[in-house]
Amino acid sequence: MKRDCPTIQELLAFDAVARCDSLTQAAGALCITVSAVSKQLAGLEAFLGVKLLRKHGRGVQLTPQGRAYWQKIAGSLRAIETATYEARSGGGDVGLLTLASVPTFLTRWLIPRLPAFRRRHPQITLSFSRHLEPSDGIPPQVDAAIRYSPGEWPGVVAEYIAGREFVLIASDALAGGQHRIRAPADLLGHTLLHHEEATAAWPQWAAQHGVPEGHVSAGPRFAQYSALIQAARSGLGVGLVPRVLVEDELAEGALHSPCGAPVAVEQGHFLCFRPDRTHLPAFAAFRDWLLAEGARSRSALG
Repeated sequence: MKRDCPTIQELLAFDAVARCDSLTQAAGALCITVSAVSKQLAGLEAFLGVKLLRKHGRGVQLTPQGRAYWQKIAGSLRAIETATYEARSGGGDVGLLTLASVPTFLTRWLIPRLPAFRRRHPQITLSFSRHLEPSDGIPPQVDAAIRYSPGEWPGVVAEYIAGREFVLIASDALAGGQHRIRAPADLLGHTLLHHEEATAAWPQWAAQHGVPEGHVSAGPRFAQYSALIQAARSGLGVGLVPRVLVEDELAEGALHSPCGAPVAVEQGHFLCFRPDRTHLPAFAAFRDWLLAEGARSRSALG
């Protein structure tokens, strides 16, 4: 009987190479030899009659046709993997969810709360992939992403979690030293620390507190809040960050919010996902829990 689709071995080999951009790494991930991967790829290309890969430096990369094909099949392979996991685990609300998250929110806010989720849903396994850049789409193998922006991504739902409330942060030495900060005008002469994606935060804070915008425009830029927060702790300058990321430091006195009321910025951390994930019981459970935790966190900040 003539087959109308490739073999699962061919598809898995292609998927692994597409993820790794390397035959050697794909072979390692699949626990087979490089020659076996090459054989599966050759069989797939012969079956389709399309060139899927081309050499790129020491590795390989997808051709335009290969990328289009992978984007269409990767979600189905992911669905097979999840269904198999659920079947082997006994069904119900069990499942494997692959998530991407901006690093600081993951380590400072989400991970400390995950034990509570684990106790409530012990049969759901969470796997974390690399975080996505602002220009990235959500890869087929990722169920959802936590992103720092309310940005518009075609075909993607974005639901707010937390992180719109920004506060000043400073070390004890800066907050109470010789040039102590008691009022917003005291920021003049201090180094101000900026996050490169929160370009509206300092101007909004300045407008709310009657400080000329020109006084808050200069200063080092950081790609990640974790680095900005550490810079503030080390006394390199005064930062303006989402309060949910520094709750512990403020409570413990490792950081101070020396003056000024918090400012609400139209950014924050969002759960982003494709609508086809909503029917998965494991994803529905995680989504409900995460959004409830976000609401609880915002309420606690009052």
